[in-house]
Amino acid sequence: MGHTVLATPLGDVALHRLGTPATGAPRTPVLLLHANPGDSRDYGAVAAGLAAEREVFALDWPGYGRSTATAPASVTPEALADIAERALEAIARSGAPRAYVIGNSVGGWVAVRLAERRPARIAGIVLVDPAGFTRHTPVTRWFCRAVMGRPSRARRLLAPLARAYLGRLRTTSARATYDRARRVPADATRLAVHCALWRAFAAPGFALTDALPGIVPPVLLLWGRRDPLLPVPTDGRRARRSLPPGAVYATLPAAHEAYNERPDLFLARVRPFLTE
Repeated sequence: MGHTVLATPLGDVALHRLGTPATGAPRTPVLLLHANPGDSRDYGAVAAGLAAEREVFALDWPGYGRSTATAPASVTPEALADIAERALEAIARSGAPRAYVIGNSVGGWVAVRLAERRPARIAGIVLVDPAGFTRHTPVTRWFCRAVMGRPSRARRLLAPLARAYLGRLRTTSARATYDRARRVPADATRLAVHCALWRAFAAPGFALTDALPGIVPPVLLLWGRRDPLLPVPTDGRRARRSLPPGAVYATLPAAHEAYNERPDLFLARVRPFLTE
């Protein structure tokens, strides 16, 4: 356990090492990318299960966890992808030229961008209810920019929305994730990061429907059947239709973060994918 600090234009970003595998375990590590808001601790319910077989690394996006944010209003999904590339380079310097990437929500969006930009570095990607498949309408753009993208409104809605997308809070990890999300409005920097990312979700270039079909590394797409934020009949269906040949798709009885709500089922799907 420990973390490395990555100096970035947006602040000092923490890359955590969550576990070391037993001797003889597969060498290819896993990089975990969390949602907005959140931090590396959101994967607490599955980190040990993943670390039993391989090294596990996790990022805190700028302003979250142990990472700082020098310009919170400038944090964008593209900037997160740049930071994740720096994390891949740091992992490569530790002796692992390739890594699996597991990303949820905006973290899933970043995982797709990494597979586009650095396919030789990516052994495979696991997308958990990834962002980038919501159809842009005047209503969705207004919600992203003028509601969740405006601090005065987002501070009142952030906790209720997190309570909805985290599902039944059946695990210690899910309850802790909700508690951290509930406290974001009290931190001006974190709230500014949260809102900046939401505003960026409305940008035309955020869509992944044209990017995902060209991905070369193996893809596992998991979607929560009870996700109120990115519903499976709409966003999940568009993502599934965009999958490259050979990709695997499955739904789980969970909301937006299956690894938090149903870690047992999540690991049952993910561990075989990483092994294969």
